[in-house]
Amino acid sequence: MIPWMRTEEMAQEQLVHRLSTVVCNIDEIMQAESRPLCASDITFQLQKQFAFLPGGRQDGCPIIVFPEFPTFGDLPEEEFHSVLTYLTSVPSLNAAGVGFVLVIDRRLDKWASVKATLLRIAVSYPPCCLPSLSQSVKQFVLSSVKVR
Repeated sequence: MIPWMRTEEMAQEQLVHRLSTVVCNIDEIMQAESRPLCASDITFQLQKQFAFLPGGRQDGCPIIVFPEFPTFGDLPEEEFHSVLTYLTSVPSLNAAGVGFVLVIDRRLDKWASVKATLLRIAVSYPPCCLPSLSQSVKQFVLSSVKVR
């Protein structure tokens, strides 16, 4: 079997597992999100800085940065969800209504790491994530596909 197909199968299995977990626990999730999340509630998670708001905007959208973080894949789902929920609640409703620009720095990792990060974000926040790749990333993806 082709190695990259195994990776895709594992990613699909992981996606199905996460979605089934969300479906099973939807009531708990809705109750937990009814109370606003404060920075003091997640101080330890925010100090890890696996994601942060630098304060800038691009086309009116707040920017969330995911810097190089070697253990990003090992972060507990609850911790990841809490930090992203907090970061998306900080900007005003008008700014958040426009959407967010996500900057994902994985220059020291392989393309599989970028895909895993995008998948994790999309699973946690499907309505707010519309993938938009820069032209250089699109060229890289196309060239890597053509080489194989």
